[in-house]
Amino acid sequence: MFNLLPQEEQLSVDHEYRLRLAATGLLFLAALSTVAAIALIPSLFLSYQKEAVILKRETALKEEIALGAKDNLTSVLRLTGKKVAALSAETADLYSYRLIGNITHSKSAGIKITGVSIKRAEDGGRDVAIMGEAKNREALLSFARILEQEKIFTDVSVPVSSFASAADINFSILAKTSLAKKK
Repeated sequence: MFNLLPQEEQLSVDHEYRLRLAATGLLFLAALSTVAAIALIPSLFLSYQKEAVILKRETALKEEIALGAKDNLTSVLRLTGKKVAALSAETADLYSYRLIGNITHSKSAGIKITGVSIKRAEDGGRDVAIMGEAKNREALLSFARILEQEKIFTDVSVPVSSFASAADINFSILAKTSLAKKK
């Protein structure tokens, strides 16, 4: 295609086109920057609020450390004393695996043990809960009597509800051990 414009006007039109293209690009860039700045304003306010909260916590922590430094030494000494007392106390020569071994050794053919739960009691002994299934009432009663005869258990109790059904009884036996050492 032939261009009938003189060379100077062709350069002038080309220059004007490039200026308009640059102006449009700058306008779109300015619009995009404005939208981005508006979108970031909530984040800015949120960060200012978080900074204020962190500064408040910092001052509160500094005050607590300043006030607690006096009592800190005494609490550390008390805690250390409790740890020493716990480590130096005579503990019973009774381990969980021995308890479970005694229980499984004591069970008869009509008893199936499904669970054993052992907890430390406040008096230093252990509270033992034995869960399982018994074939009938007689098997459950004989198992409870065998556990009562064991020297390791001081108290064995079977809830009356365990004897409600005649066969295939789901039972729970509660037993207690003492703190005294075995000799």
